[in-house]
Amino acid sequence: MSATNGKADSHAPQPDNELDEKILALDISASAEETQAMATRMQQRCKLLLEELEEFQAHLKQQKKEKRVEVRAFKTGLYAEMKLLNKLAVSDPNEPKTKHGLRSSNLSFFDTVWSIAKTRSSVVALGKRFFWQHEQNNGDTNGKVLTRGTRHRKDVATVDIVSQDGMEWIKVSSRTEKRIIWDLTRAGWAGDSSSDEDDEMQSLDDDDDEPGLVKQIEALVKASRVTRIRYRHPTVRLILPKIKAVPDSKEVGNVLKQIRELGVDVQTSEEVSSEYPPISSVIHRMASDRFEFFSESLNIDCTILLAFASDLSHGRVEPEDWHNKAISRQIEVENQDQLLPSNLWPACGNRKMVCTRAAAVRMQEIVDIIGTETEKRRATLLLDTSTDCQLSREDRIREFQKLSDYAVPLGWALPIAVVDIDIPEIMASLPPVAEKVLESLTSINKSVFLYGWSTGKTTISSNGAVAKDVESTIEAHRMDEETIGPDIWLSASSRSLVGKEKERRGANSNGQSHAPLATLP
Repeated sequence: MSATNGKADSHAPQPDNELDEKILALDISASAEETQAMATRMQQRCKLLLEELEEFQAHLKQQKKEKRVEVRAFKTGLYAEMKLLNKLAVSDPNEPKTKHGLRSSNLSFFDTVWSIAKTRSSVVALGKRFFWQHEQNNGDTNGKVLTRGTRHRKDVATVDIVSQDGMEWIKVSSRTEKRIIWDLTRAGWAGDSSSDEDDEMQSLDDDDDEPGLVKQIEALVKASRVTRIRYRHPTVRLILPKIKAVPDSKEVGNVLKQIRELGVDVQTSEEVSSEYPPISSVIHRMASDRFEFFSESLNIDCTILLAFASDLSHGRVEPEDWHNKAISRQIEVENQDQLLPSNLWPACGNRKMVCTRAAAVRMQEIVDIIGTETEKRRATLLLDTSTDCQLSREDRIREFQKLSDYAVPLGWALPIAVVDIDIPEIMASLPPVAEKVLESLTSINKSVFLYGWSTGKTTISSNGAVAKDVESTIEAHRMDEETIGPDIWLSASSRSLVGKEKERRGANSNGQSHAPLATLP
């Protein structure tokens, strides 16, 4: 099935859940026919994985999300595997090195990672490397994340799947109990393994420098503890499709116990599905934004109120010579990517919306001074304090539809409720670091962002500079690990009001034209 055209492909191959066992069963005594059949089967499977990955990337590009999802490393590895399998498929099937090449293939790992990724939501990376280092400071060890520039392998942790918009790190390990025991033996923690097991483990992994499972997870946990996504450390999950919840080996059970004591969620074979859906049925969930993590009701910033009201957000606006550069640029951007249908309306969904009195008043001031007639009309429909306060939600949507070239969602929860707030009362409910945040905020931004913070509401805004400053201030002055700042979701772009020519805005009491107020508050 194609996610882009919505047509089902009844001949699409399904996941080969037994492939890995068949690869391991391919020993030196396998016939030429068995070896050739296995090479062909692995080729087909790898081809399917690449096709699904490319379909996922095509969907991301269609949704203009390709830049927010990192799959280059995973895709490069999969292409390398395809190249190897193509070579093995034409090699002499009677040669031991052909059988060894098939047994040593990483296809099973890529297959498992991709299959598990299809069960997650808001996937933002596959095979992402996090670099970190320790810095000594008065005897304390503090971690610091590095995006690049380090060559020390001990300072690198690889996350196989980054999902939940960055909040979940998943490590997938295809290790068997025998493999874990072999790792322990190499490290001097277990008795000698048999020569047969040695041969099997060497065929699975020829990299003698690869750290054991515990070392890998320890590095991952350390990297997560110096990484924050929206003020929180990502959770770490280890998925072991070939390990039972109660292993046969006591040593393996101790390894799982040790990993869980690190705070890692461990999923074993009983919790891993053996049936994985085709990409077409899960592609939207995989590529979703973090809307599912929003609060039940949303706090709407003045910048978004203006975007809802602006003529620029509702259809084609012809450029005029009196438009400033910001307006001209927004016209170009809107022609390429419609802000409301592709960004703001999906973010809002059918959630209730509120805004502070200060945000509402500021928006209305700007609209009254420079707004066009259609912008003024939309502004009155947005808020529940307007003269149209008796209109039902359905009536408001119908009226809004008359003023937009786009299909206004029927579930859009108009009107936006206006709330009165008390800053001193709000500050009393916030952590001490809020005093530092308060110092850098304007009056209107105090009302918007502090209100969202104190109530736990997701704040929808396009004011990226303020959002970044709030986050950096909190991280620089936090006094504990538990402090959580305001949940701010930033729109991909902003919209000003189109407004009117200065000469047509009228003059103030001093006979001077009003200054442009269409820009962000």
